[in-house]
Amino acid sequence: MESLMRYINRTARLSTLYRNEKLKEYGLTGIHHTYILNICRNPGISQEKLAKMIYVNKSSVTRQLARLELKGYVKRIPSTSDKRELLIYPTEKTNEVYPIVADLLNEWNDGILEDFSLEEKEILLRSMQEIMQKAKIMVDDLPN
Repeated sequence: MESLMRYINRTARLSTLYRNEKLKEYGLTGIHHTYILNICRNPGISQEKLAKMIYVNKSSVTRQLARLELKGYVKRIPSTSDKRELLIYPTEKTNEVYPIVADLLNEWNDGILEDFSLEEKEILLRSMQEIMQKAKIMVDDLPN
């Protein structure tokens, strides 16, 4: 059987290239979409929870949030209960770009799946959800 991961990885890279181009005018890159979406959906989320939510290491999240903060897309505020913990909030600029990012993802999904029937789309989505769940279990089982 051919390598499933090869196709998943290549599709993910192509998706990033697409988002890079589409988000360039906003000063964002293809990887920023997940930060924008999750911060808008979870205002006040901690950096640590965000890292776990998007499956990225904490240092990468810190770097990307610093870039987004410099561009005016997020505010990082120390927690009142733990000054070491930073809570992330969207800015007005983030809220303005949120629907653009959401539409962009819908545009991508519609484009890559346009030749699929509804049934094929549902099967693919369920299969990908199962694959992701198995991958999560494998990562969670790794020693810390």
